[in-house]
Amino acid sequence: HAQLSEGGGPVSYSANNLEYFDAERRLLLVGDVDIVQNDARLRADRITLFFSESTSGGGEGGGLGSGDISRMIAEGEVYYVRPAQSARGNRAVYEVSQDSVTFSGNVVVASDENVIRGETLVLNIGNRRTVIRPQGGGRVRGVFVPSDNGGQNSGQRPQ
Repeated sequence: HAQLSEGGGPVSYSANNLEYFDAERRLLLVGDVDIVQNDARLRADRITLFFSESTSGGGEGGGLGSGDISRMIAEGEVYYVRPAQSARGNRAVYEVSQDSVTFSGNVVVASDENVIRGETLVLNIGNRRTVIRPQGGGRVRGVFVPSDNGGQNSGQRPQ
């Protein structure tokens, strides 16, 4: 089952336009697309959802968007936000079978005040693992902001 958030649950969406391709079991959402599941949100210019065969045993067809989501492809200005982390990039592919979202193209990941930049980001949703890779021959870059130690070392240097 699709899990943009760790808790899973229903997936709601909104977009300027919708087109469903029954034979391909593909739903195309275009224009200011917003997909929400619990505390996670995926926004993009265009998102394509691919559905697996319906597990309800309801026979042939099943209609618009029936069955489980097996894959999502988000394109354009892509933003993924969950409580402890946000990410953005030019493209994101969510593979349900791998429980992961792979971002590519000018990726920026933020957690609190910490920021990491790279070319490719893989978020494994269930086990909360994040992998960032640089662009060919480049380097991953980031800034970590240490937490305040209750007033200790508050900017003073030892004498």
